[in-house]
Amino acid sequence: MQLQRQFSGQLIAIDTKTAIASGGEGRIYPIAQDSSLVAKIYHKPTDEDGDKLTVMFSMPPDAPIAEPGHASIAWPIDLLHTVGGREKIVGFVMPHVNKVMPVHTFYTPKTRREQKPLFSYLYLHRTARNLASAVNALHIRGYVIGDVNESNILVTDTALVTLVDTDSFQVRDPYTGYVYRCPVGKPEFTPPELQGQTFRDIDRAPEHDLFGLAVLIFQLLMEGTHPFSGVYLGSDEPPSLEARIRSGHFPTGTKRIPYRPMPAAPPFEMLHPRLRQLFIRCFEEGHGNPLARPDAKTWVNAIREAEDALVTCSKNSQHKYGNHLNRCPWCDRAKFLKGRDPFPSRQAVSNGLHLQPAKSKRKKPQPPPVVNPPAVRRQQPATGLPRPLGHYAVPLLPMPMSRSRTPAPQIPVGKFERIFQDAAWGGVWGSLCLAAIGGIYSAIAEGGGAILGAIFVGTIWGCFFGMMWGVFTLPPNQIWRKWGGVLVGAAWGGFLLAAIGGAVFGAINSTPGIGERILAGAGVGAVWGCVWATFRPPLALPMGRVWGRRGGYLGAVWGSFVGTLAGVFLGAGLVVWQQYGGQMRPVNEFAGLLLGVAIVAAGVGSVGGVVSGGLLGFCGFAPKLPISFQPSGVNGGFLGAIWGSFLGTFAGAVLGAGVSAMFPAVSAGVPVELGPVAGAIVGSGLGAIWGVVSGTVWGALGKW
Repeated sequence: MQLQRQFSGQLIAIDTKTAIASGGEGRIYPIAQDSSLVAKIYHKPTDEDGDKLTVMFSMPPDAPIAEPGHASIAWPIDLLHTVGGREKIVGFVMPHVNKVMPVHTFYTPKTRREQKPLFSYLYLHRTARNLASAVNALHIRGYVIGDVNESNILVTDTALVTLVDTDSFQVRDPYTGYVYRCPVGKPEFTPPELQGQTFRDIDRAPEHDLFGLAVLIFQLLMEGTHPFSGVYLGSDEPPSLEARIRSGHFPTGTKRIPYRPMPAAPPFEMLHPRLRQLFIRCFEEGHGNPLARPDAKTWVNAIREAEDALVTCSKNSQHKYGNHLNRCPWCDRAKFLKGRDPFPSRQAVSNGLHLQPAKSKRKKPQPPPVVNPPAVRRQQPATGLPRPLGHYAVPLLPMPMSRSRTPAPQIPVGKFERIFQDAAWGGVWGSLCLAAIGGIYSAIAEGGGAILGAIFVGTIWGCFFGMMWGVFTLPPNQIWRKWGGVLVGAAWGGFLLAAIGGAVFGAINSTPGIGERILAGAGVGAVWGCVWATFRPPLALPMGRVWGRRGGYLGAVWGSFVGTLAGVFLGAGLVVWQQYGGQMRPVNEFAGLLLGVAIVAAGVGSVGGVVSGGLLGFCGFAPKLPISFQPSGVNGGFLGAIWGSFLGTFAGAVLGAGVSAMFPAVSAGVPVELGPVAGAIVGSGLGAIWGVVSGTVWGALGKW
């Protein structure tokens, strides 16, 4: 089977006989060209599957753990479509996850003792923290897992976590509002308000995931005990686990209920006090008010606090427990379990003593029972199907634990933190831009020869650093990229020295307005950063022609860019043609007229382009954006220019109209009733030009 990657264009060959795993929706195959990737191919792909994958590709969550060769979330990094004829999305490419096992292998005492005996209580805390960090990354981006369960969470020997089966997550298209629901779920991880519901008919929310997350954290830290399992104290038939969840009967909580904790479960007091508070808040307060459940970031911070409070037992270095306890609970638990140590020592593991059965009282010898010969089992024909998805082969021998400390998860920044950061960077960028413009103007109009010298020196140094970057980071055969690095370095060097020279020249010569100019640039840049962080471009769209509401949106984006460029070139070309066609003007007058006409023409072109492009796009005539995965460099710069012109047009039009309406003196010479219109046109022109330039730079740097 030959398929093509949609965004890289690479052709890949899939051997249908080498499936790694199989499930109800599709199969996973290795990719011969890249062993770090695998392909999931659907049995019966639908157009809705393709649209959902496209939205997921366009908005990947931030990786909470930056570990080489590890993916915290097995997210689609490219889509696969058929070759020849009608192209159709049939699957996707994702990272290959290996050397992992389901999380229940680690929190179940029996399987952990048999297969991962050196996975300590510290590692269980770290697993819980990494899990909460991955869930937090998804919720920040607006995704809901929906089907939270132990089979979709894989763990390495060093407590790194990977969330799989990501194409079953609930996804909301931010441009159309359509919700691709998660139709399945396990009752034991389902919150009380959704028990008995048909998942295919409801939109889930992050607080629903938070219930399942709390259950998994409880099981990780309480030896696999489910938080709602307990001994029923009534005389009738014990209710099912689903009924207990629906009723909010948390046996280790503060309310009086007809249950007591399981006798074999660890004591609830063994947990760190803050963790106990969060569990009560989730399972008791959250029973009536789902919004009261702790979010994933709160769990990350609480587990980090509990992990830092762990101390080591003096008798067994594998025993870790909270410093709020006066004795080791694992030593007591090993005695309670008659010698079966939940966390055996390294010496016991090396000698194989951790696998010995529990000690039992000696009984009188009994005669051997009569053993009947076993019935011959009928051999079933081989189906050729591999093991189910998410199930991995169990190693025959316990794998040794790594002594290296797992890196702490980096919590992705939220939306408001991102807006604040981009606003700060925008302020710096705007200050540099206005200072550079002032420096260039001073060098040309006011005889600032020193500034020209500084720009020349900066250009030379930029060329040198660009050349060094190409020599030390690029292969010898990539000549054009090396030259590109030299040119980009020259541009950056000249720009920075122009900004520094303009600021210094203005300060030395007491140039009026230099401070106001830089502050104005910082304000404009901060507004730009806020707008850029708030609105993200549609980095991927369904295959084929896009029309209707989504097509109109895409056409408006293209229209603003094309209209801006057309307006600038036509307006500036007209002024230049008049200048050199016999109507000569002084340099200062010519420069001012050129700039003013270019801004107004850009405003008219961008607004007209949005309207006309929207109409054409609605009819299906809008081309696709030059998308790629995590765009940067040339592709990112081109995409940033297109998207920046669109954002700048709207932001500039709103600000321009508002300023003209509040301060009529700004629109002097224009009728009062037309002042906001003129302000909107001039503002959209300034915003569009600013957006093209700034979007090019920010997109090239990959700042999405």
